[in-house]
This record gives sequence, structure tokens and C-alpha cells, in this order.
Amino acid sequence: MEQRIVTKPSFYTNIMLLSIPIILQQFLRVSVDLCDSIMLGRIDQVQMAAVSQAQQIFFVFYTVCNGFAVGCSVLIAQYWGLQRKEEIKTLFAIGSKIIAVFAIIVSAIVLIRPDQVMRIYSSDPEVIALGASYLRIAAWMYTPCAVSSMLFACCRGIEQMKISFAVNAISYPINLILDYCMIFGKFGFPELGIRGSAVGAVIARLIEFGVLLWFVIRKEKTLQMKLKDFLRKDWKLTKDFLKVGIPIVAHEMIWSAGTTAGSSITGQMSTTIVAGYNVANAMYQLMACTMNGILHACSVTIGKTIGSGAPRDEIQKEAYSLILIGLVGGSVLGILTLLGGNLFISFYSLTDATRAFAKGFIAIFAAIWPFSGMEMTGMIAVLRAGGDGMWIFTIPLAAAGAFMWDFSPYVIIGIIKFNIVLEALVGIWRIHSMKWIRNLTAA
Repeated sequence: MEQRIVTKPSFYTNIMLLSIPIILQQFLRVSVDLCDSIMLGRIDQVQMAAVSQAQQIFFVFYTVCNGFAVGCSVLIAQYWGLQRKEEIKTLFAIGSKIIAVFAIIVSAIVLIRPDQVMRIYSSDPEVIALGASYLRIAAWMYTPCAVSSMLFACCRGIEQMKISFAVNAISYPINLILDYCMIFGKFGFPELGIRGSAVGAVIARLIEFGVLLWFVIRKEKTLQMKLKDFLRKDWKLTKDFLKVGIPIVAHEMIWSAGTTAGSSITGQMSTTIVAGYNVANAMYQLMACTMNGILHACSVTIGKTIGSGAPRDEIQKEAYSLILIGLVGGSVLGILTLLGGNLFISFYSLTDATRAFAKGFIAIFAAIWPFSGMEMTGMIAVLRAGGDGMWIFTIPLAAAGAFMWDFSPYVIIGIIKFNIVLEALVGIWRIHSMKWIRNLTAA
């Protein structure tokens, strides 16, 4: 019987080696948001809820930026398979310029209308006011953060994984120290509460961007990029980038909207439900660090295989193997989520009602993790690398359940997360069809 998956241990070893620096980078990023939430929760639940809701806006923005970045990384990975370095340099430039324009537009909207933006995620006047005060400062980090995400992704496309962790190992501890000092007014810093969290984030992202740019220009020897290379233009590569990137951006925009829909819908309910959901979601994001790292490694691996001109049956074997990795990894994360839920909740100062909601939402997230793992390594990693994407449709049903039919918050979140099950199943079917494989470097 013909093998349907890759059996060489080196294939899986390579994915793990590629994923480790990204996992560590993701862990550093999520840890800062988690610590901010815990520190502000020590002040009161309203500040914790406000920063969590305000960060949903950045999450959507950053996820869409990641769509642009992954689109560029997919192309670069395929050109990397052909060792065509001049095209890769040009893609670095094209991706950086396009994502910078997008970021400037979004940051301007958030700066001008922070309170209106906050109303998407809350109906509580106090939460809106506190969140708007955070956004007026945090919006200044959007552009450097967006360009950094593009440069990180481009480096991953040429298998330069370690730079992500190295840069973040500098910026995120600085972010955490500054947040602590300015939230509580320690070591001579002013006590700014939620605004202190925003100031720390802006300073850290500027440092991150500076260090990353220095690495790309001065230290990275594979491409030997120069500052003037960021002025490169190529209409064909720009069209290829948009052709690959726009479907991914569309998917990421809707996926991130679906992911934050729980925060948006619960944000129109009580602050207790908002706080409970945000605690559960913080644990989900912490667990997702591992699968996000594996996701990026899978995308680069299969993208390189496609770009090198490998036979279609070999590509499909790799795709099936990545789905298996997602299923196993997601199942393990689900078990860990269920077992560690109570310990995680204990780090927060919560009312009994908020704690009960947090436990219920964590149980839902645990149940969905096996499908989430397959969605991430199948639908997202594999189909991105082949140039595919898809839409989701459960948000309207969840909104109707919340505002028209008075469903339980647990049912509402279950409906939203059920979309992950659908994406995982559709992704498996789509991969089996073989129609997703497209060599994007072909003339």
C-alpha cells in the first residue's frame, strides 16, 4: 500500500527546528500582553477588560499585516527553492512599502476616532474611555510593527528563523519592564495605569524595528541587502505579490474578525462576561504560540518544496503529513488547556462570577483545539503556500443568538469557534483535491 504521509524523520525534525525560534518569539509576544492583563487586573477588572478589548483592534490589524507578510513569504520561499536572490531582494522592498502604506492608513483612523473604534468591542462607557486613552498612544506603534512583521516573514522565507527570536528577546523584556514601571509608577516613572502599557509598547516596537532593520542591512549575509534595495520596483513581482497576498489578507481579515467576534459580542454584554472571556482567550493565545510556530515552519517547508518543482504526489504527501502534525499538536494543546485552566485562572484577581465564565470558555477552547491544529497546519499553512484561502460565516448566527434570541454566552462562543471545525474539514477536502497546488514562481 502506497504511503500517504512522509515517513522520513528528517522532515519532521526540520519542521521542529524551524518552528522553535518562532514559538519562542510568539511566547515572548503573548507573555507581554498576558502580563499587562494581569498587572492591570491588580488595579481593577475594568482596566483589564479595557486593555484586552483595545488589543483586539491591534490583533485584527496585526493579523491582516501578517496576511500581507505571509503572502510575501510564500513567494520568497518558492524563489528561495530556486535560489533566485535578486527577486527575493525586490520582494523585500515591495512587501515593506505596501504594508507601510496600509499601516499608516489604519493608524490614522485609530488616532482620529479611538472611541468609535472601541465601540466595536464594548458598550460600557468606562471601558470605551479607558480603551480610547490606550489607543491614542498605541496607534503610534502600528507602522513600525507592520514593517517589522513583513521583514520577519521575509527572513523566514529564506529560512532565517533565529532573527525573530533574537530581536524579540531584546524588545519584549524591555516592553515588560517599561510596562511594569509605568503602570504602577515604579523606579521614578509616572504612574499611568493603562496608558503606561501603551507607552511601553510603542517604545519597545520602535526598538524592535531598529534592531531588525540593522540586522537585515548589516548582519544578514545571504542576500546582502542594502538600504537602497528597499527602493526596488518590479511590476510583475508586485502583481504576483498582490495575486498571492490579497486572498490571504481577505482570509486573515475575516478570520481575525471571527476570532475577535467573541470579544466584540461579549463586549456588548456585561463587564463580567468580557473579563471572563478575555482570561480564557489569553490562555488560548498562550497555547497557540506553539501551533503558530509550527504553522510558519510548515508553510515555509511546503512552499520551498513547491518552488523547487517537486512532483505533485510528493507535495501532497507533505500536505497530509502537516495535517497529521496539526491533529496531534492540537489534541495535546487541548488536553493541556483543560488540565491547566484552573492554575491559569488563579493568576488573576477575579470575582466568582468572572472566574466561572472563564472556566466555561476555557473548556470550549480545549474541545476545539484538535480542529484548530488541523486548521492551522492544513487550511492556513498548506493552502497559503499553494496560494489558496476561504471565507467564514458563523459570526451573523452568533450575533443573532446574542442580541435576538438571548442565547447563553457559552453557546455563542461555541457557535463562533465552530467555524474552526468547518475550516479544518473544508481544508482537508481541498488538500485532497490537489487543485490548490500552484507554483507561483512560474513565468
